[in-house]
Amino acid sequence: MISKKEESDSFINFTEEKLSELVKANDALDQEEARIRNEEIEEEVKRRSDKKPLRRLRKSPLEIVNRSLFLLFLGSFLFSFVSVYATSRWWFFWYLISAFSCILYIPNRKALKELLDAWPNIMDLIKGPMK
Repeated sequence: MISKKEESDSFINFTEEKLSELVKANDALDQEEARIRNEEIEEEVKRRSDKKPLRRLRKSPLEIVNRSLFLLFLGSFLFSFVSVYATSRWWFFWYLISAFSCILYIPNRKALKELLDAWPNIMDLIKGPMK
């Protein structure tokens, strides 16, 4: 059995090196605990913001312009198909083959893939100065 005196003097037998290691380990644990607390706070804030109604309807001006231009592009693309179809089904057939051959042509497909891969980086560059 360890007496009360030996319990209170348990750090006396530690060398300076062991004490410094103990302090470093304690500091590391404190930092880890602080990091975990910060992560929990961030998750709570994110959960609260996810619960706000109509949060997906709020868009930045850049998103509004981007989506408007995308819809304009899709509309003009579909309008061209409808116009060619209304003109002649024979021309529509050749127009359709031409459109798909442009998409399926290997260099164009690689360029489209690179463009799509670069899109998040482009968005980061655009949004960067606005922050």
